[in-house]
Amino acid sequence: MNKLLIVLGAPNDHLGNLSQIAEDRLACTCHFYGANNDFKIICTGGFGPHFNTTDRPHYDYAKKYLTDRNVPAGAFLDCPLSANTIEDFQMTRERVLEEKPDILVVITSDFHLPRARFLYDRIIGYPRVVFLPAPSALPPEQLSPLLEHEARALQKLQERDYTG
Repeated sequence: MNKLLIVLGAPNDHLGNLSQIAEDRLACTCHFYGANNDFKIICTGGFGPHFNTTDRPHYDYAKKYLTDRNVPAGAFLDCPLSANTIEDFQMTRERVLEEKPDILVVITSDFHLPRARFLYDRIIGYPRVVFLPAPSALPPEQLSPLLEHEARALQKLQERDYTG
């Protein structure tokens, strides 16, 4: 059976330290992979002023987090140098359509899931997908503005009838 997991990137600081959002997504990925170790993994995330200004792509930090927790290096497929969620899906679309996985799992933050799913449906639209929300460990005062941002961003996409 052909199985594929895409974990969406999240911020790291100027030293490469993962944000709580990134750690939440990657911890969810570790738990999932621990029970489903026959999946191939794609970590997304390259560079961007809002999430990674180091000289290494974000996906390097994500892969290190996962390999440090016993995910074998051979589990990873090529990772895209994406800068946002739209690019995450644009840059993984061809691979998903080539692989034709029996099941595709997309992991992102619980608060990011509605917008990610909307974009996935418009950009990739592969039918055998399951979205796995990574529970956020952020305190309410940090989570609240993110929820508001996500709601506004999704509304803008819906108003523009974004089609990828």
